[in-house]
Parts: sequence; structure tokens; C-alpha cells
Amino acid sequence: MNQSRFWPMQEGINEIIATVRLHAAPMGVICRGDRIMMAVFRSSHTASLIEETGLVVANIMHDPVIFVRAAFSDLDPDDFIEFEEAGHQVCRLSSAESWVVYRSRIDQKTEQKLLVSLEPIRIELAESTIVPINRGFNSVIEAAVHGTRYVLTRDSALKDKIDHHVDLVKRCGGERELEALRLLQGYLS
Repeated sequence: MNQSRFWPMQEGINEIIATVRLHAAPMGVICRGDRIMMAVFRSSHTASLIEETGLVVANIMHDPVIFVRAAFSDLDPDDFIEFEEAGHQVCRLSSAESWVVYRSRIDQKTEQKLLVSLEPIRIELAESTIVPINRGFNSVIEAAVHGTRYVLTRDSALKDKIDHHVDLVKRCGGERELEALRLLQGYLS
């Protein structure tokens, strides 16, 4: 594996906020072997925009409130910065600490998902900042992922997982994580 190909991502699934035009959604960028890819639900607005534009921006950030807002609602136009890349207008989040513009290629379409290969064409990194692991932040992300499925299915097993992460956020999170949790609970009620 050529680790530098993934940089600034790491092997595994990297949680980012993907932007395509003025649309933002939390997404997992998958780095496995020598591939960078995403699996995107075909019914999502993100999937149709990726198919249409062929570009996606991975916004790297540590703000749990933005993750929750992007998962459950549209962000404000003021949350974005538009610029030109590869002859196309693209958008990134103004609050992103770092970001990567990827050229996207649809490798596989199933009834439910698109498997999209990603090729980095521009990388913008913030100055080095040490961000320690915060279990509260991680649990907000996990609860939001489960929450996006829960609002569609009302599956009690998903609710149990959300409740587990809510407890961790309350125990381990700071003010921003607790604010994100209150926002998330509002979307789930």
C-alpha cells in the first residue's frame, strides 16, 4: 500500500463532510489497499450530484455541530466557499480545517448504492494541529450515523445504539459535543 496516496486520510474509513456544489453530507472516505472510494446511497442528493459533476470535496473538520447539521438539514449558503477547480465551480465548507478535491468515477451501481473511486486533484491542509481523540466527539458521529438510518426505519436496535452513544457524549464530551447532542436529539424526536 502506498500510504502517501491516501494522505491526509488514513487506512480505513475516514469520516468527512462531502460537499458537491452547495450540498453537504457526512460521508465515509474508504482507504483500502491502493484505493480511495466512497459508497453512496443512490437515493441521496449526494449521489445524483456526484454523478452529474464528477467532483467531490472532502472537508476535514472536528466540529460535531456541523456534522449533525449536515446529516439532517441543508447548510446555509454562507457555510460554503466557492472556487474553481479543474474547470468546474466547486464548494468547500468555510469552517473546514483541511480539504481535498477528488475527481470521482462511478465503478459500480447497485439498486441501493454507488461505489465511487476517488482521485485527489487538490489538497489543502491546515497548519499542523494536534487533535486528541475525544470519545464524546466520536460518539456524536456514531449517533448521527445511526440516527440517519433511525429516522427512516425507527428500528429499536438503532435506537439502542444511539442511546449508548448519547451516554458516552454526556460523560466524555465538551460543550460543543453537548450542543451537537441536543441538536441531534431534536432531529430524532
